[in-house]
Amino acid sequence: MSFRLKTILGIALIELLLLSLLLWSGLGYMLNSAETEFRQRTEATTRAYAVAARNSLISSDLAELGSLTREMLKYPGVTYARVRNDRGQVLAEAGPPEALKRSPVATPLALRELADGIVDTSELISEAGTSFGRVELGVSAVDLQNRLAEARRYGISLAALEMLLVAMFSWALGAYLTRQLRDLSEAS
Repeated sequence: MSFRLKTILGIALIELLLLSLLLWSGLGYMLNSAETEFRQRTEATTRAYAVAARNSLISSDLAELGSLTREMLKYPGVTYARVRNDRGQVLAEAGPPEALKRSPVATPLALRELADGIVDTSELISEAGTSFGRVELGVSAVDLQNRLAEARRYGISLAALEMLLVAMFSWALGAYLTRQLRDLSEAS
């Protein structure tokens, strides 16, 4: 193996290791930040829905609950909304029929664990220690998952381009160094 090839491969290997570490840690940080922000937004939306529905649920104002539930679908990412009383009966719900079949079982909030891209959440509605029911929401994470996948593809593409440029510069550096060594060898 020539000195030039050893130089190119050595630089490429070091670059690959360091770039992989940088890309892996950067994408991991971005994913964790996005998941945290998504979780906080989902919990805040569910809590706001519960607070808004509290008085209507306590006073059994079904028209207001229906209006509020339909209004929740205008929030970004909300796929369905539902209000249940303390016996589990549905008092108001809105959303596509396939989404309304969902039940807010404790779904994972880790974006990579979501099979269908929907996070199901619920919040109890209680007053003075008495439970009156709960609200349930389905919030889509598909847009966020798509953006993270796009960022991952962009980062990997950028890393590949950088590796190509490093290979070209390594080849040029290897050619320069070997030419000087050859000149030195011929002179001696």
